[in-house]
Amino acid sequence: MRVLITNFVFGTRSGSENVAELLADALRVAGHHVMIFAPTLIDDAHWMIHTGHLVYNDINQIPYRPDVIHAHHVSPCFIAMARFPDVPVVYTCHSSTFELEAPMLHPQIRHYVAVDEACRDKCLSRGIPADRLTIVPNAVDARRFISRPLLPDRPGRALLLTKLSGVAEPVRGACAEKGIILDELGRGTSRFSHELERELPKYDLVFATARMALEAAFVGCAVIVCDARGFAGLLTFHNVASWRKNNFGVRLLIYPTTVSLLLEAIEHYDAKDAAKVTNYLHQHSPADKYASKYEKLYRSAIMAGSPDISALSAATGQWAQELVVTAEKRLWFRIASEMRWMPEAKTIVQILDQSKSEILSELHSVAERQVSNAVSVEAQAESLRTRIDKLDHQISTSMNILMSLRAMYQALVPSPLRRLGALLRARSAVK
Repeated sequence: MRVLITNFVFGTRSGSENVAELLADALRVAGHHVMIFAPTLIDDAHWMIHTGHLVYNDINQIPYRPDVIHAHHVSPCFIAMARFPDVPVVYTCHSSTFELEAPMLHPQIRHYVAVDEACRDKCLSRGIPADRLTIVPNAVDARRFISRPLLPDRPGRALLLTKLSGVAEPVRGACAEKGIILDELGRGTSRFSHELERELPKYDLVFATARMALEAAFVGCAVIVCDARGFAGLLTFHNVASWRKNNFGVRLLIYPTTVSLLLEAIEHYDAKDAAKVTNYLHQHSPADKYASKYEKLYRSAIMAGSPDISALSAATGQWAQELVVTAEKRLWFRIASEMRWMPEAKTIVQILDQSKSEILSELHSVAERQVSNAVSVEAQAESLRTRIDKLDHQISTSMNILMSLRAMYQALVPSPLRRLGALLRARSAVK
């Protein structure tokens, strides 16, 4: 079977990218031909290419007609459907909050998948029929995440895994009080690793949520589910099944993450119970079972046949109306706004004002240096005045077009690229 996986970006090691990699690996092991399409590729995507994956950022580079499209994110999904209108789609929603993830109805999409209960409710709220919607929880590559030795009776080393800042202080306080050595890892800290499977076996206790919590428990660590958004508690054999349905994520984080709650959770650390959690996840979360669930959905989608051409055209037109940049602030604008890629209006004004000041300074400098050449000075002054007038015009008109510029920029440039650009500019400034 030829499977085309779509993703918004590749090269930032985001959650959906990790899922795409895991699924692509598992499908290849099962004998399928896998291609990956992401409109934006960042240098780090080379790790996928070096492991033999076919990764493209131009839809016309796709060498074969796929049998099925496995879609993440509405915009690359739309591009793939437009390119292959006769290919059935299985669409997966990974987040209950981002508009980029929220599914839309389309007859070419034969089935929808949610990774947890919150995403399922998001899909239902967008009109996805319940009989075309399945929950397929996240999985772990057992070949990469190898079980650690049995845990000690008391935790000696702990790891904080977080994408968000703001949770470190209470975790540090709780570990210090218990005499536990704490390391920190993730985008919310100053340390990052592309090989989490090598890091986890070093630790007895892990503070994490979502996929990171799943992987830590799969390896054999005791896990306290918490982050800057909130606190759930210690993962146990009693709650692992229900918490897995919620992806160890946002719906469980109903309490604030405080030192007292963390201390209480650490007090309930139980090495034997953690081993039971690991055994449960080994039975229910390996990548091969994950891939086999999708294989069934793919075959069902293919067997469903092609939709009516008029329904297909109407839905494609509706998607285009929502996703193509227009003066009307439709879905494209909501997606762009939530990503926050454009600088604020006041920043634009500050940049323009700074440019105007620099030109005025240049004008005065030229006049002082070339006072003996009145004709030359006058000519240069006139040129500089023209530039100043243009900047004044830019300042006066930029506010009217700023929102459109912001949205268009957001729709084209992923937030990882914006962060990367900011980092490069900062380094240049230091040099």
